[in-house]
Amino acid sequence: MDKKRFRILIIILSSFAFGLAVTLVVLDPIIWLAIYEQTDLAPGTKAYQQWLRPSVDIYFQAYFFNLTNPREFIAGQKPIVKQLGPYTYREVRYKKDVLKQFISKTLQYREVKQYHFEPQLSARPESDVITNVNLGYLAVDVKFGWLPSVIDRVVEFLENRTGDYLIAERTVKEWLWGYEDPFLTLLKSAFIPVPTTTIGLYVDKNNTDGGLVEIYASNKQGKSFGHIYKYHNSKTLSCWTTEQANQINGSDGSLFHPFLQMSEHPYIFSADVCRSIQLQPQCKTELRGIPVIKYLPYTDTFSSPLTTEKNRGFCIKWPNCMKDNVFDVSTCIKDAPIAMSLPHLQHADPSYQELIIGLNPTDDLNTSFLVEPNTGAVFSASKKLQINAVVRRNPKFHQLSNVLDLFLPIMYMNESFNLDNKTADNIRTSVIQGPWITKVIISVIMVILIVSIIAIVLHYIYRCKRRNAEVSNYTSVPTEPEVV
Repeated sequence: MDKKRFRILIIILSSFAFGLAVTLVVLDPIIWLAIYEQTDLAPGTKAYQQWLRPSVDIYFQAYFFNLTNPREFIAGQKPIVKQLGPYTYREVRYKKDVLKQFISKTLQYREVKQYHFEPQLSARPESDVITNVNLGYLAVDVKFGWLPSVIDRVVEFLENRTGDYLIAERTVKEWLWGYEDPFLTLLKSAFIPVPTTTIGLYVDKNNTDGGLVEIYASNKQGKSFGHIYKYHNSKTLSCWTTEQANQINGSDGSLFHPFLQMSEHPYIFSADVCRSIQLQPQCKTELRGIPVIKYLPYTDTFSSPLTTEKNRGFCIKWPNCMKDNVFDVSTCIKDAPIAMSLPHLQHADPSYQELIIGLNPTDDLNTSFLVEPNTGAVFSASKKLQINAVVRRNPKFHQLSNVLDLFLPIMYMNESFNLDNKTADNIRTSVIQGPWITKVIISVIMVILIVSIIAIVLHYIYRCKRRNAEVSNYTSVPTEPEVV
């Protein structure tokens, strides 16, 4: 090999190796750019299609507490409850009236939710009859309990005529989606102003939209991507007592910004309790072989405003605040005699738990999110909340004259989903396996090129030394003198 050919070969191989090295260096930014483009909520991207009409199976499971000693409870004894369920519904979601706001780079929309009962995934039929307190009766107590005794007697007279007392026996379907309460209907016919005659834990929430929402839709907005910009056409809430409590922070929990870091503590906004909830990273784990970050709500999320300063704005009637892990939502769900908590009053103040017989709080009842950090995709989520009736003794109402002051569990829900296999496989291939395989192949080729360059150089040096040795030996051989 002459010197010119050697130089050309070395230049070609070195250029190729340098090109691969540059490719290896810029590969991550290229992947990041591709992820940014595909996770942007813009028409044509995978993220937009998934956001518009989620393909994942979302399930809503209701667990009811059946009151087994109603008469004794009215007489002043502790209530005994027995959990029944789950009653499982498949939840279908889709966005409508989607409008892009170019100035704020936001998307405005309404999300419709539909619930379809799934007998095969339920422990019992939807026609099960559940015994618990009548929320209509308690609502009347909240609204009219402070009025003069004459009004109280009129209300009690009408109540006795209907035969509808503090205890209600209704099917699961009625408890969830609503029924006409005869007591409230009679009050309305007597020209007593009641806000509604239909009672239901999720009344008007099946096949209806949750109101106008506007979110940041561009990845160029950084960590604000997916966050709620306006809720019901307002940037803040108005149901709490401080500016901090009324802030709307974070997304709705269905998506997070790409390249989420373990050190971040993102917020989600929960419409069920009309407030923002901060999440803390629990650990790094794997789901279907894909690394994810597990997030849980902070343990002091529902701590009493009396002991936790950041929650002070959530106390409606200071200083008569609720104790730990029972949350007043009477201003969120107007005049509703209910309070939210974790299932089975988990982590609630012992004085609340001790008044209920039949509770079994466990750690597996926590709300959790498993997020793939590169794409911000939620691989698995489980939101658990319990609805409790706020029962207060009131001598003016016969049925409430002897009851204990307590929070009586009615039902808790588990709203959950897991990313489907196809979407998970696509993320695994495009975000994890694909780039890893590409890097390995490039690295192997680079090693081969470097070894080849070294081998060629060594071979060239060897050839040069050998040639020089041969020339040296040839020139050093003595010649015999010429004989004349």
